[in-house]
This record gives sequence, C-alpha cells and structure tokens, in this order.
Amino acid sequence: MIVFLYGHDDYRRTEKKRAVIAEFVKKRSAMGLEAFDFENKNMQTAAEEFLRTRSLFDVPKLVLVENAFELEAKQLAKFLKPFLETKESTILLSEKDKPVKALAFLLEKPAISQKFDALTGAEWLAFIKAAAKERGANLAPAAAQLLANVFQGDTWGLVTELEKLAGFSAARGAKMIEKNDLIEFDLEVAPNYWALMNGLKSLDLRSRLYAFESMLALSDPPAKIFNILAAQWQEKTPHMAEYDLAVKSGKVDYEEALVDLLVS
Repeated sequence: MIVFLYGHDDYRRTEKKRAVIAEFVKKRSAMGLEAFDFENKNMQTAAEEFLRTRSLFDVPKLVLVENAFELEAKQLAKFLKPFLETKESTILLSEKDKPVKALAFLLEKPAISQKFDALTGAEWLAFIKAAAKERGANLAPAAAQLLANVFQGDTWGLVTELEKLAGFSAARGAKMIEKNDLIEFDLEVAPNYWALMNGLKSLDLRSRLYAFESMLALSDPPAKIFNILAAQWQEKTPHMAEYDLAVKSGKVDYEEALVDLLVS
C-alpha cells in the first residue's frame, strides 16, 4: 500500500504523517517502522532491501520515504509500483508538490492520497477555532478573525501563537482573549506590500516616509525597493537613473538614494 500526502500546508501535512505513523505503531509494531531519505541516492536500495527482507517474526512494515522527489521520476515509479497493492507493507510519502505525469498513479486508487492546500475563508477560521479550543486558548470571535488575517497561509506561525495564548488564557481563567489583547501583544496584520509601494509615490511627505519605514521594517532590502519603484514610477525615471548611477559609482547607497528621492 502507498499513502501519498501532498500540499503546501506543511503543518497539517506533517500532523497527518505523524498520525499515520502513530496508528501503525499502535496497531502493529515499531519493529516494522523505518525511514529513508532519498536525498541520499543509496537509500533507495536500502529501502528495497528492508521491504523485501523477511524476518523471523514477519511483522508488517511501514517505510517513511523523505525527499522522494529527489529521485528521478521513472526510477521512483519503478520502486513504488510493486508495492501498490501489497497489504503487508506500506510506503508513506509526504511532499509539497503534486506529482509529475510519470507519478500520477500516486493520486489514483489503489494508492491513498490526501491534499493539504492552505486553508482560506470559513475553513481557515474553523481550523483556528478548533486549534485554539484544543490548546485551551479561549478566543473571542474578533480575536480569532484577527489571527486569521495575520497568519493567513502560515499554519506553523498560527499554532505557535496559539501555544503562547493558551498560557495567557489559563492565567485569565474563563475570561476570553479579545482582539484588543492581541493588539497589546503587538500582533497586527502586516501592511499590504503594494499599498506601501504606492505610498512611496504619495504627494504627502509624511505618507512617503511612513511607507518607506514600514517597508524597511519588513526587512525588505533597499535595493529591491529602489528597483521596483524605478520600474513603477515612470515620471521619476530620469532621476532614478541618476541615483542608480550614483549608487553604482559608490557615491551613495540605495537607502540614502531612496531617502533623498522621497524627501525631495
């Protein structure tokens, strides 16, 4: 049997992988569990030997294959296909990407596949509420929505935050964690990148400087900001070209050029 987990939500995919392993150990035995990292090409041979070798006790086997897609697709297919319908051996794969055509059988029966895309909308909010309840973090609806906005697409970050909030919630007893509590923890939605980029072109000096400081706070390199702005701010193209030449000749750096441009 082959179990194939895939998708860009690493947290939920990893949790499912752990659940499959835990269920196997509970029902079978840890004696039959082995992991092989195919980033090392020799591990394919080692995995085949483990799967085909019969022990005195003949226990069922679960093979966890890490980095399976590092192996050439046709070679990986040749390794996997003989085990598609075996009952005594299970191969578990967990990958970010959807399989290429040569491995499309991973998405079809008898293989078992499950996709873990990033959750959005109502599904994402429901996940947050369930994860908060599981950890004992008593969230008000507005607080849950703020977390949904802040951590959209970042399940690991969300769960880490909920672990912290669980302790805070326990200290407050039955009192709910409100949105304002989260704001006091300096939890806020990251500014919209392109809105900030447009802010750099504002007629108002304070708006331009605020946008620039916000982009630097996001750890954006000044060179990146300069080059994107140069491509968008066409009326400033001649000035941007002069600043670019000054940077490349060592007279100023990109941050100094941007400040000079924005205050002028």
